[in-house]
Amino acid sequence: MPEGLGAAAHRYLDAFPAGDVVAFPIDPLDRLGLPVWVVALFPEDPALAGIMPYGVGYGATEEAAVLGGLGEIAEMVWPTLTLGTRTKTSGSYTALVASLGERGVADPLTLCLPAGSSVGRETVLDWVEAKRWADGSTVLVPIDLAAYSAKELAPGYRPFTTIISNGMGAGPDLDWAVGHGLCEILQRDGNGLVFRALDNGVLLDLDGKLPASTTAILDRFAGAGIRAIPKFATDQFGLPNLYCVGIDEAAPPAAPIMVTACGEACHADRVQALEKCLTEFAASRARKAFAHGPADLVARVAPEGYVARFLAQSGGAAKSSDSRAFDAMRDWTGRDAGELRGWLADSVLSERATMRFDALPSQPAADGHARAARARAAVEAAGFDILYVDMSPSDGSVTVVKVIVPGMEVETMSYARIGTRNTEKLLAVDSPQIGFGAETDSLRRIRLTPEDAERLGHPLFDVAAAERIVGPLYPLYREPEAHHVAAAGGAR
Repeated sequence: MPEGLGAAAHRYLDAFPAGDVVAFPIDPLDRLGLPVWVVALFPEDPALAGIMPYGVGYGATEEAAVLGGLGEIAEMVWPTLTLGTRTKTSGSYTALVASLGERGVADPLTLCLPAGSSVGRETVLDWVEAKRWADGSTVLVPIDLAAYSAKELAPGYRPFTTIISNGMGAGPDLDWAVGHGLCEILQRDGNGLVFRALDNGVLLDLDGKLPASTTAILDRFAGAGIRAIPKFATDQFGLPNLYCVGIDEAAPPAAPIMVTACGEACHADRVQALEKCLTEFAASRARKAFAHGPADLVARVAPEGYVARFLAQSGGAAKSSDSRAFDAMRDWTGRDAGELRGWLADSVLSERATMRFDALPSQPAADGHARAARARAAVEAAGFDILYVDMSPSDGSVTVVKVIVPGMEVETMSYARIGTRNTEKLLAVDSPQIGFGAETDSLRRIRLTPEDAERLGHPLFDVAAAERIVGPLYPLYREPEAHHVAAAGGAR
């Protein structure tokens, strides 16, 4: 652990359940020199068996990197310790609305169900209490979307979709944490259909004056012989939504998988969005090498015995339930950098158009509170309801939430979750993923409200078309838990 950590880091450390905290830098796996740290908690609490709380943090300083890792640990620990013991309400949306009113229950048909799902307003689900950020009122949401792992579910309960961590947020207080989770949701809602396998290839034109802090990051990439390629996803809601990929031009990466790295950002301040996606891209390079690279590479930076302890503790997280991600990543780790880069050439690394960076909307947002306020104002002005499930420790020492925004999109290309917005986006580009008529094994009904279904012509989502588009790039969407592929003899 770096010397002289500030109060923010110690708030997390003091709040964590008993256990052994291990922290170490992994940026030596790359040649950029930007701080990237792994922070892990090996907990003593048997309630966390199967959950390996760890985070990969990054930033301009080692302390910022460690702080990011500590926040990710909080997002893994507290859902299990709080949500798992919380009272659930069982019932259908229709029955619950009869007693609580429409504002008191989230409509499952607005939650981007998997195409073809049998879930509807009459389906009996387990629900937990969320709060509406606008006024603090209580709203029931399905546990399926609130949970971090299956450990928070009642015995025998089968979630209607694969559990994901998107929307988790942590911070010193509620506004900071909810804003953190909201910006993560905005990233995916905005970029989900325009990057990765569906990359639009819109490069940011950075000509013009940039702050010294941004130039310093770009100079790091140039000096390391890595061409950083920042790209534009959208500026919907007046919030720049950017991402960054890149190409090793001077020397091969330490592990082939590093060529698939990507950093994402959604921030009211375009400069902060750019710097965040650049530094996250750098972190992604080191993280992927560490998480999925060969054991001898990992041993260069990890303390002795770390991976064995990690493997013994892990296995219960959401990532461990996706066998497709494991199998695809195992295949990836048998490929060389040139082959992986070839798979990315027409999508992730494509260059088809440009967007002037200095033409993007921008509003000052100096810290997490300001970022949260800007994002909240933009999203609420667009008519969305921001909900959060509070999973903070009882003493309030830190705040941990899961944010849920009905109508916002997530995981369309991996888990076929699709709602009105992504249906409309795909229709607008005449995508082969949308069809009409009778359902088949691959053409599955998109689960919309009756009004939206009628307005859009009762559309179908073609899961086979989506799988063809994703092709070998599935690990860009979902990764297996760290070190498991190498432990199975798959990484090189």
